[in-house]
Amino acid sequence: MKEKIQAYLRKPAVLGLLAVELLVVAFALAAALRPAAAYTFTADQWESIAQESEIGYDEDGRIGVTEMTDGEDILQTPAMTLPKGHYKVTLDYRYVPSVWEGGVERRSCVYFASYDAGTVTGEKPCVNVKKQQDTLTLNVSDYSETVRLVAHNDGGIFTLGPVHIEQDMLYAGACVAGWLLLFVLLDAFLLLTVPGSPVRLADAELCACLWVLCAVAVLTCAPAMTNSGALQGADWSFHLSRIEGIAQGLREGQFPVRVYSIAKNGYGYAPSLFYGELLLYFPAVLRLLGMSVQGAYHTYLLALQLLTVDIAFFSLRQIFRHNKTALVGSVLYMLSTYHLYKIYWLSAVGEYTAMAFLPLIPAALYELYGDRPLTRKRLRRACAELVAAFGMLLQVHLLSLEMAVLATAVFCLMRFRRTFSKAVFFTWLKAAVLTVLLNLWFLVPFLTLMLSGDYNNMYTGSAENGGQIVKNSGLRIAELFGWQKNHNNLGPELLAGGFVLLWCWLTLRAKEKPQQPERRSIRLGLWAAGFAALACWMSTNTFPWQAVGRIPVVGRILVAIQFPGRYLSLATVLLVLAAMCGLAALRQVGYARPVAVLLVGVSVFGAALFFRDQQADAAYLGDGGQLMYSEYKKFNMGWYFDGLYLPDGASETQNGYESTAQVTTVEVTSVEQENGVTTLACTETSGQDQHAELPLLYYPGYTVTEGPGTAFKTVNGLVGVTVPANYSGTIRVAFREPKRWLLADGVSVATAVVLLCAMRRKKSKRRKEA
Repeated sequence: MKEKIQAYLRKPAVLGLLAVELLVVAFALAAALRPAAAYTFTADQWESIAQESEIGYDEDGRIGVTEMTDGEDILQTPAMTLPKGHYKVTLDYRYVPSVWEGGVERRSCVYFASYDAGTVTGEKPCVNVKKQQDTLTLNVSDYSETVRLVAHNDGGIFTLGPVHIEQDMLYAGACVAGWLLLFVLLDAFLLLTVPGSPVRLADAELCACLWVLCAVAVLTCAPAMTNSGALQGADWSFHLSRIEGIAQGLREGQFPVRVYSIAKNGYGYAPSLFYGELLLYFPAVLRLLGMSVQGAYHTYLLALQLLTVDIAFFSLRQIFRHNKTALVGSVLYMLSTYHLYKIYWLSAVGEYTAMAFLPLIPAALYELYGDRPLTRKRLRRACAELVAAFGMLLQVHLLSLEMAVLATAVFCLMRFRRTFSKAVFFTWLKAAVLTVLLNLWFLVPFLTLMLSGDYNNMYTGSAENGGQIVKNSGLRIAELFGWQKNHNNLGPELLAGGFVLLWCWLTLRAKEKPQQPERRSIRLGLWAAGFAALACWMSTNTFPWQAVGRIPVVGRILVAIQFPGRYLSLATVLLVLAAMCGLAALRQVGYARPVAVLLVGVSVFGAALFFRDQQADAAYLGDGGQLMYSEYKKFNMGWYFDGLYLPDGASETQNGYESTAQVTTVEVTSVEQENGVTTLACTETSGQDQHAELPLLYYPGYTVTEGPGTAFKTVNGLVGVTVPANYSGTIRVAFREPKRWLLADGVSVATAVVLLCAMRRKKSKRRKEA
């Protein structure tokens, strides 16, 4: 084998590929090792470019607009020579914003400009209104000798002092590691799949399928590979802010990250306590290494689509034991209209991430409820797939978990005899226990807050009218089959697959014996189609959601779905499975190939229609949490991009939270926030214990880390602290995980370690037996 590998590496094509890879790594290494480009400009070196505003100096020696005025570019630095890379821009400034009509504060910013077209990316990050110093990230996409830093006053008083611009060499080093990792993965893939490789997989057909799967994943991500691609959906700002919030939490030492200290303009926000985000740590780490938040999101999207297509393929291959059938099903799933709709039209990260793991559930159910005899190997595989599927749904999208659990429970009850057989029941029990233990680190905080009754904004309406609100949000039946512009429907490829199954059922059922393979495929397909029809009905406004909402306790949970159209994610998985059942039946009688070509053709055609209508219309938005203000002229997205997880009593305004009830009864000298720590300077003069309210949304875990007093939730939904009688000084408050949460973290880690050790032991035992 060693000689074969050496001979293979001497082939001209292999040598050429390795030479290209080494060249790329060498250029990246050279860029990482050269001295960092750095410039510092003092206040008097800023050049005035204002057309309407009067430029002057303030009392601290900063230059800029010293009286309220309308917005325009006001200052620029001298030209700089900057190589390609990321740059940290540290500013000293004073900014007092004016407000737009409606009370929304304006947001001034700085950006790179260049006479050389295409050399800067154009992001315009806003400065922090609460600070007088800020560090922002800007990018240069190609070497230029004409780069200038431009200050834009959006409206108000904006003066600037010294500015320091320095290349971020951490990112340059991360690029070297990134290229090395990419080439290692690429070379491993080529060695496993390219003809002539001495370690190529024995199944040549499988190798070809893997190439097609990669192509389909890239095709799915094609719109995202353009500047600002995949950043037009309704939820994109929320999810990019989640990535930035996790990255900032990691910088502050939180792990796992529970509260985004930078969110809500420093009031802190905790979606992490309600919304699993385990996989978002991947783009957050990329962010820490210097990658832009948008670049990190695009990398996550591509990696996730590769994962999605692989899981779909191997799940379908496990069910049908046929490479081409699994390949066709994977293409239909990846290019399904609803999948693309979630990625691009809504940017619903949680939902399209959940779609990566949904195919594991029918694969596991087929192992437990299929016609093949149950063996220990099949039971272990089903258990592992159930733990992975439901565990990851818990970590990425709770509503998808709710839908999957509901559908699975109905199926298990319909097959109750098999469900309560010893082998199957104990497999379910084992999977449930492992799923809970592995995810206890998330479940304990989540259940703590949900059972507290202090966070009710996530529910749709009241217990009385929530079901009616959900019903009114349902799709019309015609929309399921239409080609409306937003493509929130099943898509032509799934409808064509349904017709294939229907044709097989009508034409093949009378001709074959009940135990023929095609009959088994049709029976499985009918199960899938039946559950898909139910999911489609539940997604429409004809389903009796108002009655569901009136069911005690359970009804409130079920109508938390908000938009019943989400059930189309289940329908998509099930209709792909039904279509492949029809294709498997046709394979037995010789008509599978033309039907497969038809299904793939319709799928590609549907994707082309979607990409035609989904046009990028946004500019590059910036590299930090400040991108949440990108539409601030309409509304302050720092406050309104999401309000589901606010504590009860919090009254949100366009620029803060108003205290409807007086809480602070001490003299407050100052309140400062930095790196997740809030410092209160106060004086108590009445001789009795008093209180102070802090600009922090309340979540369990806030505690006094320095100074006297205790933290509590105020009636305004904010953090309050008790101040002892006659105390004068500072009190520091920060988020710290409660001890019971830390215990849950330890249980999850211990469970994972035990599982890994058990898997390693079994693997070693098999090797010895072999």
